[in-house]
Amino acid sequence: MTKLAVLGSYYKSEDYLKTYLKSARKQAFKDFEIFLEVIDPKSKKEEIYIEKITSKNSKLNINKKVYYEHYLLPTTWNISIDRSDSELICLWNLDDLRTPDSLSDMVKIFDTKPEIDFVYGNYKIVDKYKSKKGNYINEINREGELTYSMILGPFFMFRRNVLDVIGKFDEQFISGADFDFAMRLGRHCKGYHLNSNLGYFLNLGKGLSTKRNSLQEIERTAIEIRYGLNVINQQLIEKAQNKYDVNYLYFDGKKHNIKNFLKLDKNK
Repeated sequence: MTKLAVLGSYYKSEDYLKTYLKSARKQAFKDFEIFLEVIDPKSKKEEIYIEKITSKNSKLNINKKVYYEHYLLPTTWNISIDRSDSELICLWNLDDLRTPDSLSDMVKIFDTKPEIDFVYGNYKIVDKYKSKKGNYINEINREGELTYSMILGPFFMFRRNVLDVIGKFDEQFISGADFDFAMRLGRHCKGYHLNSNLGYFLNLGKGLSTKRNSLQEIERTAIEIRYGLNVINQQLIEKAQNKYDVNYLYFDGKKHNIKNFLKLDKNK
């Protein structure tokens, strides 16, 4: 059993896989397994390419599985969680790159502070792949916002046992599942902010958040309603309530009452 499971879903990621695995090889921490869920490959050629690249990285512990149907990102995260047995779990999307000490610095916190349930830190938002120039996001002294703001960033890590308390990722969402998960983490679990750069988050400005009343905004509104937060865009309340079941989490092929996983106290 490895100490850490890395959740790395693959969907139309040919441009990123090679560099992603190179970044993984450079990690100072070595006791991790990458769960590479390959979603709906568009051709046999793409499958051959994926196999070729992963085979060249035989020193990495890569647990690859191919699915010939389209799963949303939170579903692939839950699949990886179920396929793994590691004590620690972290997200690492294929178009994002971590600094070499990112995993080791985070794992050290768990090793030295048994009371800590999740770790997050700083990162850079870049608009060009492999660039190290961008907007540096420092989340220091923002612990009080964990119950109402997505300050965990894209590189957070958590203990497996928190899933017994807060549940898994809600598979209703496309872009907001990590935010929804973070709201439960912030309410029930003890976090630690690591004041260092964990990596580079790629934002090309082509995603779900670039248009007004976008799917991301609607998902955010649903999450704000679910956790009793201030709703930023009041005009989206009806759309959010029609599209998403705010009273239930969906995972493991079932729906679970949100009240079973947290107290819905208002934190504004």
